[in-house]
Amino acid sequence: MTDRVTGLKNILWAIGIVVCLLALFVGCIVAAVTPYHGEADPRTPDLNAVRDQNSSTDVSALTFVEPDGQLHALLETKDAGADYLRDSVFLTDSVLLVLREQSLTGGDVWSSDSGSLPMDSIASWSILYSDGSKISPADACMIAKPARLFIAIGSDALAKVSKDAFISGYAGLIRSILALSPDTKIVCCAIAPVTADYDPVDDLDNGKTADGTDWVKELCLDTGAYYADTASVLSVGSDLNPKYANEDGRTLNTDGAQRVLEYLRTHAIPSV
Repeated sequence: MTDRVTGLKNILWAIGIVVCLLALFVGCIVAAVTPYHGEADPRTPDLNAVRDQNSSTDVSALTFVEPDGQLHALLETKDAGADYLRDSVFLTDSVLLVLREQSLTGGDVWSSDSGSLPMDSIASWSILYSDGSKISPADACMIAKPARLFIAIGSDALAKVSKDAFISGYAGLIRSILALSPDTKIVCCAIAPVTADYDPVDDLDNGKTADGTDWVKELCLDTGAYYADTASVLSVGSDLNPKYANEDGRTLNTDGAQRVLEYLRTHAIPSV
């Protein structure tokens, strides 16, 4: 009886040793084929530390170029290709939110969690960053350091702001981005009109969108940012072409967004 118990124990020990050896073998194989990239850095750096480094910058004086009285409007070029847009970042309000919803650019599209960026609260905007955090557009640029930033805002709550507040807030946004990402080239897009039968629940009409686009041009003169007349390819007369609009008559559908992207690809930022 004792010999049987001893034999059973030996068998169990042998089985245990074999299992351990197999586990060790599998572990060695996994370790051998798994690349090591070193200690991972946090997705989001210490924002306060970076802000402190830039705290002495005179943001109010930042421009891309010395104001020369000329509007740096993007002119027609050869097609810059899909990579040109994929390597760019878009900051958009609800009008072009379809870019984010359908991943039409292949790259980053920033907006608020809700998709609305009201012009009467521009100083307190938070965008949904790629890691899920909610941070300011300037802080997002500080992290991502995009080569190009296309800004398509101005329609949300446009009727609630004066010309001075619009220009001051928008220019302040651009300069805050420049302070933290000085090499980013910024393009400000024209404000798209609404359709002729748009129900102005927010008091928005095409007189105001035209005024807003004029204000965008003015702040581009002040900051040296590029200007893109994207509204020109969306319009029939002074109205938004219905074939580019969602049912609300204000936000762009997929066709409208693709038309804007096509314009930006064929009106690329000058290389010099």
